[in-house]
Amino acid sequence: MALFDVHIAVQAFIYFAIMIAGFVTVIPVGINRQNFQGTCILYGNIEWKNATSFVLHGSSSSNCNFPIYFGVFGLIFYGLATGLYNSYAVIKSRRDPDIGSQMWVMPFILVNTLLGFTTLIVGCMISVGFMQFCNGLTSKHEGSKCSMQENKTWQNINKGKPFNSGSYTKWMAVAQVAVWSCVLAFIVQVAFCILRFYRNRKKRSSDMFDSVQRKESGADTSRIAELEPTA
Repeated sequence: MALFDVHIAVQAFIYFAIMIAGFVTVIPVGINRQNFQGTCILYGNIEWKNATSFVLHGSSSSNCNFPIYFGVFGLIFYGLATGLYNSYAVIKSRRDPDIGSQMWVMPFILVNTLLGFTTLIVGCMISVGFMQFCNGLTSKHEGSKCSMQENKTWQNINKGKPFNSGSYTKWMAVAQVAVWSCVLAFIVQVAFCILRFYRNRKKRSSDMFDSVQRKESGADTSRIAELEPTA
């Protein structure tokens, strides 16, 4: 017999992994925005003036705000809360092996599906938005790489101040790996929730059948006891 419910333990681990991946998604997006002095480079438009000079037109701030705020509340806080909830259930399962059948399942199937779909949208926003930014940077010079403008001095035409672009390609690569890992984690988590729902239904059906069997067995015993001896 297992010392704890392995199924719940795996789910707790996945929830904590989602929380960590949320940090890894949010931080790079925020750092890039900070490096570019508040300008969101996702879906940013690059306007080339000549072979060596260009102007960056940042996109709407919501293109960066949505991934950041969703990452904080939909990944970090949710992953932490549900991870702790499942960790508590793991501890309880050492004393009560049937704790898994007492936990809510259907609400988590719905919530995880919704958050997984939203994470998919965020992943597309980050990947497609950054690809559009890079396409603008490399459009003037065939065969050039997006990273060629890393760690160079850019000029903010709105504020009239120079700034260092930083390692934006590396940061965004990390963010993309993290956010797509979250999508995969939610898919696995939904699968585990559905499996738990199936196991709970099977256990309830088995318990109900055993209860009916015991009642019928008890009724037969009573009828035998009520029979008068014939000899």
